[in-house]
Amino acid sequence: MKSDDRLAAVIAVVVKDDRVHARFLNTFSFLEYIGFRKIVKSQRAEIVTRTLLTHALEECRHALLLKKLAVKLGGRDFDFYRVETMFCPEAAKTYFQELDHQCDAKFAQLDDLERSKLVYLYVTWLIERRALDVYGCYKDNLGGSDLAPRVNALLAEEVGHLCAVEAGIAAGDPQHAARSAQFEALEAALYRDFVGAMAREIAIHRAEA
Repeated sequence: MKSDDRLAAVIAVVVKDDRVHARFLNTFSFLEYIGFRKIVKSQRAEIVTRTLLTHALEECRHALLLKKLAVKLGGRDFDFYRVETMFCPEAAKTYFQELDHQCDAKFAQLDDLERSKLVYLYVTWLIERRALDVYGCYKDNLGGSDLAPRVNALLAEEVGHLCAVEAGIAAGDPQHAARSAQFEALEAALYRDFVGAMAREIAIHRAEA
C-alpha cells in the first residue's frame, strides 16, 4: 500500500504544531487500542495461542507508546481519549468497525470458530499493511526528531505481525489469493473516508486557531 497525497499533506501539517501533532498521535493510539480490544473480545479462549496473546500485548503497547508521545508533545490533557484530544474519533472507530463487520459478512457461511479466526487474520492483515504505510509516511516527516527511533521500533513490530498473519492466511484459507484483492479494495475505500475526515477536521482546527 502506498500513502495517498492527502495523508502526506496531513502529516506535513501535523508535525509543525505540537498540539496538532499530539492530537494526531492520540488518534492513532486510539486505533491501536481498538485493535487490542477487538483481539481480546473476538477470540474464544480455546483458540488463544501465545502468538495471539503476543499480538494483543504489542497492540496495547503501541497504543501506550503513541499516547506517551502525545502527552510528551501536548501535555496531560492527552492522557485520555477525549473528543477534544483526537481528530475525528468517530470516523476512526467507523473505519475499524466497518472493516471488521464487512470482513465478517464475507465468512457468514462458516461456523463461529472458523469465522472468527479468519476475520481476525484478514482484518489484522489489512490493518498491519495500513499501519506500515501510515507510520512509514509519518517517520519520513519526522526528520531528525527524537521521536523517530520510537517509531522505528513500532514499525519493526508491525512487520513481524504482518509476516505472521500472512502465513496464517495462506495456511488457513485456500481462496486467499482471490479474497485478498476484494478485502484490499474494501479497506482502501474505508481508509479514504477516514483520512478525508481527518484532513477536513485539521483544516477546520487550523482555521479557528
